[in-house]
Amino acid sequence: MTSLLDDKDFEYSMLVHLFLELRGRGMSLSSADLDILKSWEDSGIKPEFIAQIMIEYAEDCKQRSKHFPNSFLPLSRRVRSILIKANET
Repeated sequence: MTSLLDDKDFEYSMLVHLFLELRGRGMSLSSADLDILKSWEDSGIKPEFIAQIMIEYAEDCKQRSKHFPNSFLPLSRRVRSILIKANET
């Protein structure tokens, strides 16, 4: 049986599921969230790397008694910051 999604598409769709699970409320993404997800894919950022950042961000939120974000935007900023720091070294 042939899959409708290739492996890369499946990996990025799993990021959506992880995000919604960590967020814990609401069941949809905005068009801006989808644009961010697409930009990560177009940039070749590995889904595993983004998933790890999401999990760490969720742990930070829990420790600070804050809600996990409603958007990928804060996560995108964190991803960008980490990549910039990695390129500086």
